[in-house]
Amino acid sequence: MTEQPFKLFRLPTVALRNVLQLMNPIELFELSQCSRRALSIIPLSGSRKFRLIVNKSSHSIHILAPSDVNSFRMYSNSRQSKYILHGTRTFMESTVKICHESEGELLSFWDDYFVGFKTVFLHLSKIFNCVIESARFHPAFPAVINMAIIDFIISRQSEIKELIVDGENLPDEYVIEIFNKLRVTDRLLIRHEFSMPPPLIPFNSKSIDIWKSYWMTTEHLNSMRNSTVIQLNWSTLTDRDMIPFLNNWKSGQFLNLQYLSIKSNFLSKNFTVFGLPSLQDTLDPQEQKRYILGLPRTIHGGVNVQRDDGVVATVHFDNGEGVLQMMVL
Repeated sequence: MTEQPFKLFRLPTVALRNVLQLMNPIELFELSQCSRRALSIIPLSGSRKFRLIVNKSSHSIHILAPSDVNSFRMYSNSRQSKYILHGTRTFMESTVKICHESEGELLSFWDDYFVGFKTVFLHLSKIFNCVIESARFHPAFPAVINMAIIDFIISRQSEIKELIVDGENLPDEYVIEIFNKLRVTDRLLIRHEFSMPPPLIPFNSKSIDIWKSYWMTTEHLNSMRNSTVIQLNWSTLTDRDMIPFLNNWKSGQFLNLQYLSIKSNFLSKNFTVFGLPSLQDTLDPQEQKRYILGLPRTIHGGVNVQRDDGVVATVHFDNGEGVLQMMVL
């Protein structure tokens, strides 16, 4: 008996929705390639509930479905010879060769990898119309590509869970504009080096990590009252900045703060606080380790202190490296 083709478009809407919801993001992408009508039914799959992650470090755009994670990876044409190719696909108006590396991974090959990354991002965003949950930018990417992707995100949504701003090729004014238009809720990592101290940036994230934080003042620190993790490198904060901040923490003004790390060569070699003779336990140094926001945090040889409400934390200052750490136990 000859098998008959499955006539998808003749299904009633409810049955069609059930079939589409069984398909993973790559299968839905492949279906959308068939025709305009096929593209038009993708929303019935519930794709608006998907989440999109931009990860330029791994050449990837990940689509997180309720029960599956699929990855679209972009490479230059020079890498085609390393893979078995499976025809061509069209992203926006560009037709390129692809490879199904695995069931959950589709590779595409481009004359210009950077243009390819932007094109695939825009195409998948159009198909699935889902929330962009995370965007991790890489310094190797041209500013024009980074800015095009960021502009698209800002045009679609007012907040994002994770944002990594990297690269010296973005103008200071543009980076400031990002934070004025896009609220980062969970994790903010800034590797951008400002040429001049920026105006006060709104900090709303649970985790804040700033690599080149020479421009940060106590005013910025005091604006991080909702943060669980604060990490600042290349800081210029001094004893006069950190002592009042830590005393404010002790009095209960930073109830959410669980981990603090400040690296500053402007802290004095004998820096201490809370009336303690030293912030190093040299007699019986212990290692304290906790997972906070999914990542391990460790302090070795710290001294325990108690907040006014009874909460205990360990605090440590490495006067050789200029690193001040504090972690709630």
